[in-house]
Amino acid sequence: MKKKDSISKLAKLTGFLLLSVGMIILFSSCEKTNDNDNDNDPPVKIVRGTDSYDIADATPQDYLEGLVAATSNGEIFAAYGLVPNGQWFLDVPHSAVNWKTAYMGSAAFLTGKFSWFALKNFSFDETDPLKISFEAKVMLNSVVTGQILRDDGCLLTDFNTDASFIDEPANLAVIKSTSASYNVDDAGYTVLADLTFLGKTHSVTMNLEYVGKKEETSYTMISFDAEFQFNAISDHGLGATTVADLVTVNLNLNFKNNK
Repeated sequence: MKKKDSISKLAKLTGFLLLSVGMIILFSSCEKTNDNDNDNDPPVKIVRGTDSYDIADATPQDYLEGLVAATSNGEIFAAYGLVPNGQWFLDVPHSAVNWKTAYMGSAAFLTGKFSWFALKNFSFDETDPLKISFEAKVMLNSVVTGQILRDDGCLLTDFNTDASFIDEPANLAVIKSTSASYNVDDAGYTVLADLTFLGKTHSVTMNLEYVGKKEETSYTMISFDAEFQFNAISDHGLGATTVADLVTVNLNLNFKNNK
């Protein structure tokens, strides 16, 4: 009798151990499956359209000169009228080239913008980044920080320019694209470009975003945002001692096509 009880107890123990092992294997398999599920999550879907533009000169000379000379809204709209209907142009008064750099190299940002800039040979294709290209320039003496003593004094000296200059090489910073590719994490584009500033040229990497197209009663508008960084002191020889080497530039570009 005792022998049978021992055998029965052993059988029950064995059954319990087998059940426990089975449960461990089951839960381990579930956890492993969950891990694999996380590893195989689909990537974020990137959606791009099919818009494309080829603008030979977004800031014709007479249009740009009209804007520079304008002293009222009426004269700005008169400058708009210098661009024929059906031709894309950069809406300079509603676009911006902004910059920022750390004061004294490590303090809060100093910020500013350039009031006058030009853009030509602008090509963009959502379906083919190899077709993205542009050439742009800013007039260094159009710098505005909101501090008149800096704008009219030390910055012009730091930029080696003069308030009377317009298209003189010493008064221009020029950026020209060399290649472009799709971003892998979003619908933007990575653009490599050559930046010429203070007479020296170095490559920069720009992030370009197509904001989209908007239809209005009297015009169509397309918009882009872009950002790049460069080393103003070590690469381009900027002599200022109150700024950081690294400068960030943001571009907000609105193009119009009058109907």
